[in-house]
Amino acid sequence: MKTKLLLTLFTLACGSLLHAEKIAAGPKGGRLLDSTPLKAEFLVTTERRVEVTFYDDHSNPILPGAQLVAVTAEPASGRVALEMEKTATHFASKTALPAGEPYRVVVQIRATPDAKPQNFRLDLNLATCGECQRKEYACTCEGH
Repeated sequence: MKTKLLLTLFTLACGSLLHAEKIAAGPKGGRLLDSTPLKAEFLVTTERRVEVTFYDDHSNPILPGAQLVAVTAEPASGRVALEMEKTATHFASKTALPAGEPYRVVVQIRATPDAKPQNFRLDLNLATCGECQRKEYACTCEGH
């Protein structure tokens, strides 16, 4: 009986791994966040600043509207809230991300100021993946 139970659990676990959600690649090379109603791309620039760009279902960029974006970095030295400003094409942080990665970054998106927030937790690692050549935080390879 134990053998059948263990075999069933193993089969279910393997099946869930096969159907695990794949990480989608962002058009600019960042991490695509599955926000609603628009998709959002989280990108770290070469100056270590954060950019969040919104896209429609066909990956066409959408100009920032009523959305609100908040980004919090969580390095070992303590949480740092990055002030985000709306530009003509995206949201951008006014300051650079703190050093000391890898660490967690929390991106909070609101479709409108009074909408319920959508939170996305990312493990920020700026090393380059050897397979897909993207930064590790935006890597699309399986098994990472």
